[in-house]
Amino acid sequence: MYKELRQLMIRKRKSLSKIEVEEKSRIISETIFASNAYNEAESIFIYINFGEEVSTFDIIERAWRDGKKVAVPVSMGNRDMYFVEIKDFSNMKRKKIGTLEPEIGREREFIPNEKSLFIVPGSVFDKKGNRWGYGGGYYDTYISKYNITNTIGVCYDFQLVERLETEPHDKKMKYVVTEKRMIGGDRK
Repeated sequence: MYKELRQLMIRKRKSLSKIEVEEKSRIISETIFASNAYNEAESIFIYINFGEEVSTFDIIERAWRDGKKVAVPVSMGNRDMYFVEIKDFSNMKRKKIGTLEPEIGREREFIPNEKSLFIVPGSVFDKKGNRWGYGGGYYDTYISKYNITNTIGVCYDFQLVERLETEPHDKKMKYVVTEKRMIGGDRK
């Protein structure tokens, strides 16, 4: 069930045109900018989108203009990733799978605090804030390690379902934002 639903959502996402991705991403970004979660944050921990994922470039650029620190992930394998602060898009490299990451070592790791907002990708979310990622466990591991609670999962509305089966290690999002709505997740 998990694998099939995840693959279905990724296929649906891949069917979006560039214009659809840009428009839906713009609406999602505007919703985030209007939120208290964004406005009260001093730092934004955010992925750099790949393929037809919700685009994060507008959020990153706006955060810089708003004087917020921006941190993006560097993945190490074995569910290990760390975040580094970036001030522009220089010193980036494309990984084998196509994702863009900064060429900055772990010695420059940027650690989250209570004023950090995490904007998290996923393949499927539910209306309670549950999230299925891409199967690597990177975000669940990181969120658990730093006990992060200020999270926004971003996806297209078709990636939002009524209910997901989850495992004890799966971490809920505080909010889920699509191009049609912002849902506050139930953090039990």
